[in-house]
Amino acid sequence: MFTVVVNNSFRVNIAADLDERRDAFNRLGGVLERIPGFNPIRADRHTPHAGRPDGHFTFKVGRKEHHVQFILLTHGYPKQVRSVIHELETTPRQGQTPSTYTVLVAPWFSPETVELAAAHGYGTLDLSGNYRLHFGPVFLERVGEAASPGVRRQAASLFAPKSARILRALLAVPETDWKVSELVALTGVSQGLVSRVRTELVQRGWAEASGSGVRISAAEELIRSWAAVHQDTPDYTWSGYTLLHGSRLNEAVLNIMSTPVTGQHTLLSGPSAAQWLAPYLRDERQYFQVTPQGFDRLYGALDLESEPSGNVVIRRTDDEGLFLDRIQVAPGYWLTSPVQTYVDLHREGERGQEAAEHLLRTYLQPVWSGNVAAADVPLRAQLSRYRSAL
Repeated sequence: MFTVVVNNSFRVNIAADLDERRDAFNRLGGVLERIPGFNPIRADRHTPHAGRPDGHFTFKVGRKEHHVQFILLTHGYPKQVRSVIHELETTPRQGQTPSTYTVLVAPWFSPETVELAAAHGYGTLDLSGNYRLHFGPVFLERVGEAASPGVRRQAASLFAPKSARILRALLAVPETDWKVSELVALTGVSQGLVSRVRTELVQRGWAEASGSGVRISAAEELIRSWAAVHQDTPDYTWSGYTLLHGSRLNEAVLNIMSTPVTGQHTLLSGPSAAQWLAPYLRDERQYFQVTPQGFDRLYGALDLESEPSGNVVIRRTDDEGLFLDRIQVAPGYWLTSPVQTYVDLHREGERGQEAAEHLLRTYLQPVWSGNVAAADVPLRAQLSRYRSAL
């Protein structure tokens, strides 16, 4: 197995990439053939070679001759696309002329990356079936095809429980540069996983890394992608009914959250959490995120009875990471983090998604911009103590 490094910016695995190169060549050729008046002259598919495009098409439309080359990328992340565009503009490929139109090909491009490429005069085609080409009088576009299962699995891995702990820490204290050692110590995951997630975030353009550490640079894009992936994951909920209402219910909930360990087994979540941060929905039900231990205490304290249309909705989890970035909004009242609340609201149908966007606009964005003080998050104090102890 050989690896070619092109100007030290992106890597192409030769052994695994031949099928993708052939697929890209055939797909792009098929798209070009849809141009009215298309008259092919020559098509070349190249083997991996530094300084040469992965394929080149020459054809006429009417009397005008066109040249289209394509570059195959391992990922369609914004950082890689920017890097390739910079390379092509400073060091053209073999046979490339000012009139050559370049199409970037990857397993999948986000709509934002498609716009980025188009703004620089480049076309995009992904192996999931989407494309956008615009040169001269030619405009070809197909959008809306979901990423392939392989791409979705790779995207989902970034939001898997242990990886998500790293995201939670970065988003909970976004104003600081996190060192790898700090993320390892406070999230309880391995150094290798922290390094992989850090690299993935930087490649996707969601984080910036420096000698001081890493911090999130595109929080909104990150949590939107998280919400999209979260909608496809299993949701383990239990619905029940309690006769407690008003102050009696609030007193019972406060007592549950306060003991034996504050906010580590039971949290208000979803619409109930959003009511504290950015009220929008009018929902009489109470929503909770609990551990198995928290479920048992909540079940007994509220004297719950199972009822699918009940006034209590409980999400049970064994993932301790969901409590890592919890926040306290009043003495004894603990909520899922604003980010987790945003993600959960996206599972609550159209109205829930509206509430999520309201939370983003009226709470998350002002907090990220420093215009609104963030809620009390124990993780910030833990980070401060960790740094003071060094």
